[in-house]
Amino acid sequence: MKKYVSILLMLVLLIGTLALSGCNSNVAADDLYVKDQGKLVVGVIDAPPLSELNDEGEWTGLSVDLARDFGKKLGVEVEFKEIEWTEMEHLLNDKTIDCVASALTLTADRRAVMECTKAYLNNSQIVVTKASVARRYTEPEQCLQLKFAVLDGSTHEALAKENGFLIIVKESTDEVLKAVSDGSANAAIINSTFATTAIGNGNEYPDLARAFRLKNNKIGFAFRKGSELAEQMNAYFVTAYTSGKMAKLAKNYSVQKLLVEQVTEK
Repeated sequence: MKKYVSILLMLVLLIGTLALSGCNSNVAADDLYVKDQGKLVVGVIDAPPLSELNDEGEWTGLSVDLARDFGKKLGVEVEFKEIEWTEMEHLLNDKTIDCVASALTLTADRRAVMECTKAYLNNSQIVVTKASVARRYTEPEQCLQLKFAVLDGSTHEALAKENGFLIIVKESTDEVLKAVSDGSANAAIINSTFATTAIGNGNEYPDLARAFRLKNNKIGFAFRKGSELAEQMNAYFVTAYTSGKMAKLAKNYSVQKLLVEQVTEK
């Protein structure tokens, strides 16, 4: 009887191992799946200058341009799909999208559940207030009584909680800044890359200004966990950087100075 039980257990373990191997193989064949579909579906949000809808209803921005060029290297079309930022992992896993672009901050938590590329852009998370009071705030401890608007599911929300800030959650970066501008929030946390085109003189929110920097971070892309497409995009980054194409694209959005140097790993 014990012999039969042992054999049965071995069979169960073998079946489980084969099933897991099959799952990993399916994920590892992501490039074949994308090529069979004939398109790479990229999840984006409104996060200029990395991704935004123009007046013609087309997505533009540095991350959009990089994704399009990467799609050409794969030999497929690139389709952009606006997503809820909190749903990115789920949408990758059920293959609603194949990639996440926009202002994706690279974190350990995200690397644990998604296959992330190397960073291609330096960034920082900054505190934004009304321009008339921005100089009053130079450190987090001075902001504990302020009400912060943050993007739902973002690293900004996590950082606000980490600092003990009072928060109100918004569904888009534009709504975050609107809240500060209309007075329903006292401050916001946004990406410094976004600030270059959104706040201050000549931009949509001239009444807002940077107060101080909370944290430095880096931006990249993400694919399904285990997907080899992330490594293929890393190789594309090196080619695009060394050829000068990445700098040329970044210059269109005035972020060329923020590019991360791309080198081939030895």
